[in-house]
Amino acid sequence: MFTEKEILIEKLTGVKASKKSYYTDLKKTIGELEKKNQKLEILNEVAKGFQLTGTMERSLQHILETIYELYPIDRVSISLIEDEVMTLQSIYPVSSEDKEVGMHLPRGQSIYWKAINQSLIVIHEWEPGASYRFVEEQTLAANNLHHACVIPLRMKTAVIGVLTFATAERMPYEYSDITFFRQLSDHIAVMVENSRLYGEVSAGKKEWEETFQAVADLLLLADTDHRIIRCNQASHHFFGQPPANIVGLRCHDVLFPEDHSFCPIEESYHTQSMKNYQMSLKNGSMCDIQTYPVRGEAGEMKGLLIYIKDITEKIRTQAQLQHSGQLAAIGEMAAGVAHELNSPLTAVIGNTQILKRQLSADGRPRELAEAIERGGKRCQDIIRNLLSFSRPEKEESTECCLNESVEDVLSLIGFQIERENIQIERSFAEDLPLVEASPHQIGQIIINVLLNAKDALSEKEEPRYITLSTHHTPDCIKLVVEDNGCGVPADKKDLIFDPFFTTKEKQSGTGLGLSVSRDLAERNGGSLVIVGKSGIGSTFELRLPAAPKKEVPE
Repeated sequence: MFTEKEILIEKLTGVKASKKSYYTDLKKTIGELEKKNQKLEILNEVAKGFQLTGTMERSLQHILETIYELYPIDRVSISLIEDEVMTLQSIYPVSSEDKEVGMHLPRGQSIYWKAINQSLIVIHEWEPGASYRFVEEQTLAANNLHHACVIPLRMKTAVIGVLTFATAERMPYEYSDITFFRQLSDHIAVMVENSRLYGEVSAGKKEWEETFQAVADLLLLADTDHRIIRCNQASHHFFGQPPANIVGLRCHDVLFPEDHSFCPIEESYHTQSMKNYQMSLKNGSMCDIQTYPVRGEAGEMKGLLIYIKDITEKIRTQAQLQHSGQLAAIGEMAAGVAHELNSPLTAVIGNTQILKRQLSADGRPRELAEAIERGGKRCQDIIRNLLSFSRPEKEESTECCLNESVEDVLSLIGFQIERENIQIERSFAEDLPLVEASPHQIGQIIINVLLNAKDALSEKEEPRYITLSTHHTPDCIKLVVEDNGCGVPADKKDLIFDPFFTTKEKQSGTGLGLSVSRDLAERNGGSLVIVGKSGIGSTFELRLPAAPKKEVPE
């Protein structure tokens, strides 16, 4: 307990007043320090909460919620400048009255431009119902907001836009608040610019990714260990499996057969230069392969971009065109031969028929005359068939008999096969329904299959034979061609119809005969398949749809 004397001494000396002033100042200083710490925490929270991948509205919401305890702000917005045009970019919170997002702000009628032109923080307020001088006043007043603090956003020496806080009532500002707003705007300017740059990078990455995936040809990106690290969607069609199954595999294992020694990818790594090759790949397709080195910033090899274009169909078409050209040349020659031979053949056949009338029905002279007549007529048939196959007038489908097509082909190449001591056996179904197809194309298929069978018997010991038989079901007409040759190994059955696949010597075959034949069969609505067991000869079936039955009018 203080005595009256002590109280009197304190009053006379002012000790009590001094203590009170000291504690007041201390409390004020502590409050200011707490407020500074709070502002630093706000700056840190704003920086952490700004999302590069999020929306601007979400970032503005985070800013408003973070500073609301110190500054009870009702709305925050960001406007950005691009090509000397300021656009209101984003607002939070958005109300039904906000229709100005995306609008351009005119220089002479905008408090936002005023802040930029003066390079200062502008605090602006207006009375409700007063006439509006700036475009922002009307839109803010529609939301019952009559006070705005506009802060320029600086990025180095350039102003990229403004940050605006709006409230219904004016807030008291201190110098420390203005300093804080400048610091806050600097943070936000950096984050906005980072967000813009991130957007540009993301857009560029997306554009590159879409272009990479849209390329119809195969694109592979391989590392220095030759492992695939990326491939486009074309790989799904090319390899028959999704890209995820390809990534991580070695290029050589994916692209080339096991016995393939030369690797263009290794060559490109070794020379560190672009290479271009035309090669047959593991799946049997013929492709153009181009390899492009991928380099790092220091120029070191980082990997390879491999571009693969399937040119199988192109080469097949070229081969067919070449074949057609050869047939056209043969046709011209056959036309000349026919012209030169038909006249003497007509004379031979005619004179033979006259001679037959003068000979008795029996006897050796009569037999010789009939043999001469048959030989002449056979020569005429051969010339006619040769012209038919080498110079077809039309490729249109028409009704034709498969038995007759086989006989026409045998009249052309039957002698060529039989002189190799190969026996040709026929077993044709009677009353075989007609097929609707191109007779010329069906003839090409039969020729290719027969020549393939002849080649398969070239190293076979006698007896050697080829059997041709025709069969039919209600919907399908079949030609079966069998030989007793070496057969097709089981592991090759899936490859024999691939373009350029051949087991013959390079000078003996192109690997296109069966491929072209299957293509022609499919064009005519049918199929060409190999059936039977491996190693016991070969059996090919040409299956064609029966021609639709014509209705007979009553």
